[in-house]
Amino acid sequence: MILLCRTALALGLVAGFFVFCGCGKKSKLVTVTGSVLRNGQPLPLSKNGYVQVTVQPDVDPGKAFTPRIAECDKATGKFEIRDIPAGKYKVGIQQFDPDPTTDKLQGAFFVDTGKIVRDLDGKTPLDIDLAKPDLGK
Repeated sequence: MILLCRTALALGLVAGFFVFCGCGKKSKLVTVTGSVLRNGQPLPLSKNGYVQVTVQPDVDPGKAFTPRIAECDKATGKFEIRDIPAGKYKVGIQQFDPDPTTDKLQGAFFVDTGKIVRDLDGKTPLDIDLAKPDLGK
């Protein structure tokens, strides 16, 4: 009986530690909105063309992650990505036009190059102007 009480007390202390330190908390999920433009205008696209935005957590090499992808509205360049954990992300832009397998931007803004890195909090829009040297920061 005493062993059972000690075990229960130990488990209670361990569980309390995790609750207190926040180890059991999940990251806050946010909706990221934004736009991809060039000189303040949506990228020109053919009938079948589209602009793709990829956000990938900026994590250490070897750490697992899940990239998220959105397609920009042709008329406005706006996009939305729902339910991603708030945090620091690499952002990639690709323009598939007219062929859906060829990036018209020739990989200049590929997510793995990490040229665009932003803190995504769901409050500040992720607006990128490809013509600006600072990429619309």
